[in-house]
Amino acid sequence: MRPAGLPDVATPTFRRLVPIAALLTALVLAIPGAASAAAAPVPQEADAGLDELEQLMAVPVYAASKYKQSAAEAPAAPTVLTQGDIRSFGWRTLGEVLNGVRGVFLRYDRAYTYAGVRGLSRPGDYSSRLLVLIDGMRANENIYDSVLIGREFPLDVGLIERVEFIPGPGSAMYGSNAVLGVINVVTRSAASLRGGAVAVTLDSDRGRKLQLSLAREFDTGALLVAGSAESRPGGDLYLPEFDSPDTGFGRAVGLDGERDRKLMARWTGGAWTLTALAAERRKQIPNASFDLVFGESAVWTDRMTLVGGTWQSIDAAGEGWHAQAGLGQYDYHDIGRYEPDRLLTAYRNQGRWLQGELRRTLRLGGAHLVLAGVDVQRNFRQAISNTVLEPEVSDSGSLSTGTRLGLFVNDEIALNPGLRLGLGVRLDRESSGSWHSTPRLSLLWQAAPGLVAKLLAGTAYREPNVYERAPEADGRPWNEALRREQVDSREVVIDWRATERLRVSASWFRNRVTDMIEQVDNAETGLLIYRNVGAATSRGVEAEAEYLAAAGWRLRGSWTGQRVTGEGGQAVSNSPRWLAKLHGTAPVAGWPLRLGLELQGLGPRLTLAGATLPAHWLANATVLWDPPGRAWSLAASLYNLGNRRTADPSGPEFVGDRIEQDGRSLALRWGLAF
Repeated sequence: MRPAGLPDVATPTFRRLVPIAALLTALVLAIPGAASAAAAPVPQEADAGLDELEQLMAVPVYAASKYKQSAAEAPAAPTVLTQGDIRSFGWRTLGEVLNGVRGVFLRYDRAYTYAGVRGLSRPGDYSSRLLVLIDGMRANENIYDSVLIGREFPLDVGLIERVEFIPGPGSAMYGSNAVLGVINVVTRSAASLRGGAVAVTLDSDRGRKLQLSLAREFDTGALLVAGSAESRPGGDLYLPEFDSPDTGFGRAVGLDGERDRKLMARWTGGAWTLTALAAERRKQIPNASFDLVFGESAVWTDRMTLVGGTWQSIDAAGEGWHAQAGLGQYDYHDIGRYEPDRLLTAYRNQGRWLQGELRRTLRLGGAHLVLAGVDVQRNFRQAISNTVLEPEVSDSGSLSTGTRLGLFVNDEIALNPGLRLGLGVRLDRESSGSWHSTPRLSLLWQAAPGLVAKLLAGTAYREPNVYERAPEADGRPWNEALRREQVDSREVVIDWRATERLRVSASWFRNRVTDMIEQVDNAETGLLIYRNVGAATSRGVEAEAEYLAAAGWRLRGSWTGQRVTGEGGQAVSNSPRWLAKLHGTAPVAGWPLRLGLELQGLGPRLTLAGATLPAHWLANATVLWDPPGRAWSLAASLYNLGNRRTADPSGPEFVGDRIEQDGRSLALRWGLAF
């Protein structure tokens, strides 16, 4: 993101949280009333056969309608990936999990990982057209409204039970940012992580990671405490755009390191769930974005804390109340020297917010399932500041506050046993004080047993965030001319359980984004500024099939063909024409082994300079050794099997128009339950 990160100093957040986590751990181990713990750090693989497929198909979807329903019943084309998938394919970050979803592609600029959906991901934005939830609680921070999906995501992937991805407009339920999709991360329970577990991961890039968790069940509830620490020194890089004698011939030596720390505590008892997350990620920036002096060390630091509570009383018929409240804190810091004056400058951005939601679900007359509610987010601190430290101290910055308020209602109407109509609308008050509405409509037809057709339509929006509205330089006015982005979406979905072992689905989609906000050069000042640059239209088709053989092997493949055009019909940058994905797992007969293979194909993309990055294929493989009845497990993952040299388009903050990606690497993971 925009400059902001401090030198390698002690972190007060973690100095406060570590003793708290230690105390909770001691209490978990010491309380004599705790239920006995079985040694099982992760669930064992399901038995081969139809039971496994039934379990996969029965995984509920929550985020599409804010209540549990099957994927076939959801008014969307959802994808659900589980902890079993995370282990089978060796996924290390939320971004890698999302890359297993059809229609999703990633971009990495050696600072952050960004997700694109159905061809839309503009270089220079921060994935703010997506909304991420953790157990239903909004987790976009309130400075950039970004979705943090790399190692800066505040939850370790080992603590994820499943990830639900709901493509399409979600503002009728969630308000701002739910433009291209909603990501709901469901955390694991103390029951699934019963007892204690430790895991150590080493990789060929000299990365190392330690994970710890302790879980206990009591008569009145269950407690889970977990933490992880990871460090990656990073290798040397060659950047041809800096290849000159004055810049060391483009060699960035020892400037790509990264480390992260994460803590989680969760209490579940009766109708209550209380969760606390704290994370810090520090990343060295090797490629001199935002005019950093090339070759000098610059560290960007992200810190996020989320504390929330949920109360729920829902009966067997799905009726009842749900209430949620939480506090969020986000800090983004950096320090470095910037061209052309090379003054040492520190950037400090701080966000603080309070959020809450209350909703009611009820059935009316046997044919209506109605959900109505209100949610609010009070941003009581949104501060963007920079301080010149040398040769003398000078400060400048911007401070903002604001409140978002949303009222929503959704009605699911059973027209007959095979036909359901969904009507939803939300009325939002933005931080600016303006009001507007976003509707959605769905029609689901069960044409035959196992065959469902869906017609979906809706609108969504994203209001400008504080970083986009803030002055681009000291003394400049706020960028108040920015208008909210809006998207109008249409989609047709076919979901077919063809046989007991085969599921097939297909989608046709069209998304039209207007008043798109992008980062451009300000001709008046020569600085980067955000403007509404026009419109873009994304249209395409998706197809996916999943098969589970009687022998226990499983195969899932998808293909997406898409095209994104601007107002004049021209192609846009960072928009691949096609995506192809293949995921397969298979047991090894006679051995407690399971093999996982992931194959990803990405079509050609344009850079901001108009150059074409060629299509490429990448393959990853994982071997999981998980002996039944044993307390330990081993896993080995090989990433980028063919050692392919690929590149992603860069944003306008970089000198070059492409960013080279990493080659082959090997990771070994050892886990022990106690």
